[in-house]
This record gives sequence, C-alpha cells and structure tokens, in this order.
Amino acid sequence: MNIQNCNPFIRAAEIQLSVLEGKSFRRAYDHRLFYVLDGEGLLLLKNSEHQIAVDSVMYLPPQTDYYFKGKLKVIVLNFDVTQSFAHRMEPICPPPVAEFEDSLLFDQTTLDIEIAPVIKNSGIKADLLEIVHAFNKADALANAYISALLKKVIIEIIKDVANENDSDRLIERIRRYVKLHCGEIESNEDVAKKFGYHPVYIASLFKERTGITLHKLILAERVNLACTWLEKTELSIDEIAFNAGFSTRNHFCTVFKKFMNISPLVYRKRNK
Repeated sequence: MNIQNCNPFIRAAEIQLSVLEGKSFRRAYDHRLFYVLDGEGLLLLKNSEHQIAVDSVMYLPPQTDYYFKGKLKVIVLNFDVTQSFAHRMEPICPPPVAEFEDSLLFDQTTLDIEIAPVIKNSGIKADLLEIVHAFNKADALANAYISALLKKVIIEIIKDVANENDSDRLIERIRRYVKLHCGEIESNEDVAKKFGYHPVYIASLFKERTGITLHKLILAERVNLACTWLEKTELSIDEIAFNAGFSTRNHFCTVFKKFMNISPLVYRKRNK
C-alpha cells in the first residue's frame, strides 16, 4: 500500500512499564510499533539482532517473529494500516510461534516501502504519547485523531528511512571517488566541493556512517595505490610518494609504515 492511502486503525496503545526478557520467538497478528522510553537491550528477529536504547523505534509488520532481551519501558501500539478490520477491536497478544493461528490474523496489508527494524527518532515521542492519551477516549473523533497522528508518525519514520538511504548512497559515491582520485585529493574540502556539501558536514557524516574519518580513508587509499606501484613498477620511492598524493617522501614513509607496519622498501622487497 502507498502511504497516501494509509488510514491506520489502532487496536491498542499503552505504555508498558517493564518489558522483561523473552525466552523464545513470538509472532504478531498485526502491526507493532515500539518506542523505548527507558532502558536498553536487544530486539531479536529470526535472522538478526539489534541494539535498542532510549528513543529506539521498532516497526514490525504482521507475522514478524521477535522477542526482547533487557528491561525496557516502552510505548506499544497494535494497529492495521487500513480500517478494514476495525470491527475486530480486541488486540491479541503475540503467541509463541508454534501456537500461532493464521485464522486469527488481522488485516495483512503492508506499506510499499521497506522500513528498517530499528531506527532512532526522538521527534515522534510527543505524538506517540498523545496517541496513548487519546486512545483511552474511545470515540469516533478520538479514533480519527489518533489515526491521523499515527499516519504522521509513519511518514516521519519513512522520511528517516529515505534520508538514511540517501546518506548511504552518498557515502558509497564518496568511497568510489576517493579510490579513483586519492592521489589528486589534497583535503576534505576537495571531496566536499566535488559533492556540493560543506566540508564539516561531509566529514561528520562520513565518520558517523563508517566509524573512520574521511582523512583516514584518503590516506588508506593512497597507501593501497602505493602498494600497487611498489609491486608492479620500477618507480622510485620519491616518485610513488608524489604520485600517490604525499607532499614529501618522509610523510609517505611515516604513513605507509603506520598502515602496513613495514617501510615501503621492505614491502617492495617482499612483494616484488
């Protein structure tokens, strides 16, 4: 289903003060959304596990097998993305997988976009708390209000996913560019200018997404390039240093030894 046609029906909305560790997988009959208010732990899925802490959001479609490890205080929503099963108002606690009954499934309609099992988004907290508060009023106006609020929350989550994907694509493009042009790149500013961003933003985003600095990536690719030339050419150390983007032979040798634990000359003798 396209998000434009989403009209959520909320079957349950509450704050669970203590979600304790599960012992085995359970399977959901409808969509589940969890928001961690306090505590930390793990969300375990069939093929993966995810660290969760305060402001973690977990969006699980119907028939998802999951359980938690850790003591957590969470907002929990049970819902469908359409109103087709609004006549079935009573929620069903996810049973152990072996006890799951297909006949009890609610609306199985899902959204077209794939949403990561866990994201961070503190901006939706206020709307989720408002949904919990208004859910208890149980009248037509309240139901329409919380449905609209949940659609807004889902849109915010989808926007986060889109931004994450855009950032991942940018990081991959930066990696390819640095690999191809490391000998010509003088600083982070050159990379930022190539992609039309401020150098502080590019450096911060790259470190956040990869765990290493952009400067370290540039140096690593220069060293990789130098290794190829040491193995396959007769270029002098000075020539290799210059062609790989280093200002001096001494700087090249220092960086090379830091990455490879041996000097360029020793590397050439071992790999020529």
